[in-house]
Amino acid sequence: MNPTINSIKERRAVRAYKDKAIEKEKINEIIECGIWAPSARNNQSWKFVALTNRNLIKKIAKRILDKIINNPRYPFVRERAKTKEDPILYSAPLVIFILGDKNNKWNAIDCSLAAQNMMLASYSLGISSCPIGMTQFLKEEQDLMNELGFDKNYELVLTLTFGYGNEEPEKKERNKDVVKFIE
Repeated sequence: MNPTINSIKERRAVRAYKDKAIEKEKINEIIECGIWAPSARNNQSWKFVALTNRNLIKKIAKRILDKIINNPRYPFVRERAKTKEDPILYSAPLVIFILGDKNNKWNAIDCSLAAQNMMLASYSLGISSCPIGMTQFLKEEQDLMNELGFDKNYELVLTLTFGYGNEEPEKKERNKDVVKFIE
């Protein structure tokens, strides 16, 4: 099978990582692939904040967990907290925050394309990943956004965790009844 198609079909969201740092060259390659994503009018109006500081990763995860653990809208977080030390960022050795220019109405699409490039690149390098939506709660935590150095003209669009996987999630069936051909 074509290696690109294989990566698309085999990559899974991994929520358990080995306690092993990712090599700097691989981190740079993952980010480089994000930079090569397509963007509206080739604006490339994104920024990436790569975080490997384990203490800061734990601090962010704990702050978000404390904020939502009792929220009835997120029962899966409470369930994950029963078995995982970090049910938000999964004790990942690398977290990449993808920020989009607040003035670019296409930034959600552009940043999502960059995210997919990074997740596929990491898979090809033997590194697992997971997109994280719960970090949207960081928008309410100005002190943490300042500590991360988020540019005030940019907003957090998506967060990705990366690490050497410590689980192999099973393939789940795909709904193939979602296509309509018009000829």
